[in-house]
Amino acid sequence: MNKPAKFTPDKRALIAEALLDGESLEQIRERLIASGSSPAAADYEMRRAEKDPVVQAAATLQRRIAKRDWALRIHGRLAGVRKSGLSIPTVNRIEAVRFFEDFYAANRPVVLTGLVDHWPALTKWSLDYLADRVGDATVELQAQRTSAEDYELAKDRHKRMMRMDAVIDAIRKAGTSNDFYVTAYNNTTNKQTLALLWEDLGDVSILQPTGGRDGFFWLGPEGTLTPFHHDLTNNLLVQVMGRKRVHMVPSWEVGRMRNSLHCFSRRAPTDWPDGDDLPPLLECVIGPGDALFLPIGWWHHVEALDASISMSFTNFATDNDFHLDYPQDARF
Repeated sequence: MNKPAKFTPDKRALIAEALLDGESLEQIRERLIASGSSPAAADYEMRRAEKDPVVQAAATLQRRIAKRDWALRIHGRLAGVRKSGLSIPTVNRIEAVRFFEDFYAANRPVVLTGLVDHWPALTKWSLDYLADRVGDATVELQAQRTSAEDYELAKDRHKRMMRMDAVIDAIRKAGTSNDFYVTAYNNTTNKQTLALLWEDLGDVSILQPTGGRDGFFWLGPEGTLTPFHHDLTNNLLVQVMGRKRVHMVPSWEVGRMRNSLHCFSRRAPTDWPDGDDLPPLLECVIGPGDALFLPIGWWHHVEALDASISMSFTNFATDNDFHLDYPQDARF
């Protein structure tokens, strides 16, 4: 009986991947041998690679990226010089001037308390209240998320329409689930159908004065997840009901966050603390009335610890148009 052919990875593809990972020539040789190449074959491939102008260009590009990563990570070392170190502080009733100077312009996260205490939503919003107030409204949501690993990338494929009271019933029955979630991506539809709810919001001192009507509505059961990604604008995440755990990694760690596609990362909080060469990981839990400032470029992973309602905002009272010069090639 013939033995099945042994799979051998494409050597050129392996070298290209290793160059992207920033490996030295010796490390690449070791990777080739580990993949099944003999030492002699690995040496031959390395000699070919050293003469290949495309590989030489890739190596030059890798060195440039390594230097850029070094320059970016200087910010991390300098952040550690602060008395509070690299952290997510909590500030109560912050003045707008201090917020924009110390956090917005400094690209620093912060949990803000006392910012939305005047919102009626903090005492009104519950599953019962939503069912009574907008239960007959048809809302858009992301559904069947657990059927595919790329649910966050393929949002259009997961769009569904349901009555709000059916969504609420599903939340009550779900327990812990990441299978369905009303998210900011569904805002175009929900901004109109849930208009009655915006009466329960109010102005926020660090946002443009629109009474909260420019916010994005989030609703889901305990267990909903948003995997590691960075936004293209500064964001303010306001928790109205329930709690969310947020893991964050600084914007200057783009190299070690393994940016896989567009603004998403292959990293997960479970990679820490045992992985090698991992960036610093910060964590906070926000509850009703807390507002978390998510600076542009900061990687964040969000998990609902309870059935949860949140609002997010990008309409800060200053420039927040950073997405306009985001490189189009970076989306793929």
